[in-house]
Order: sequence, then C-alpha cells, then structure tokens
Amino acid sequence: MPRYYFHYQDHVTSLDEDGLELADQHAARVQAVVAAAEMLKDLGGTFWDSPNWRFWVTDESGAEVCALRIAPG
Repeated sequence: MPRYYFHYQDHVTSLDEDGLELADQHAARVQAVVAAAEMLKDLGGTFWDSPNWRFWVTDESGAEVCALRIAPG
C-alpha cells in the first residue's frame, strides 16, 4: 500500500516523517479530514490566532494529495 504523509502549519510547520500506509488517495483525504478535525478540537479555538492554519497530505513522491486551510474571516 502507498504511504501518505500528514503535515500541518500553525505558528510553526510540522512535517510528518513517518506517514501512514493507506489504500489510496481517497483514504488519505478521508484521514486528513478526520485528523485535522481532531487537531482543531484539541487546539480549543486557538487556531484562529494563526493567520494561515494549514493541514496537507503528500504522497511518497512528495506530491500534494490534498490541503485543508482555515483562516480567520
């Protein structure tokens, strides 16, 4: 199975070095939404203080599979 890497940027950038083996890009996108939602919940609203909160997934070649962005309105 292919490996996907889940990264995020808040006030700092955190790059996933381990990744997860998932069936395909669709599974990686679903996992991205679940992981981002859990992270945002744990942050308790402080993510609104970051001008560019971003969570993105890359594949084994480094190509971006999807990205989620949240910005204060």
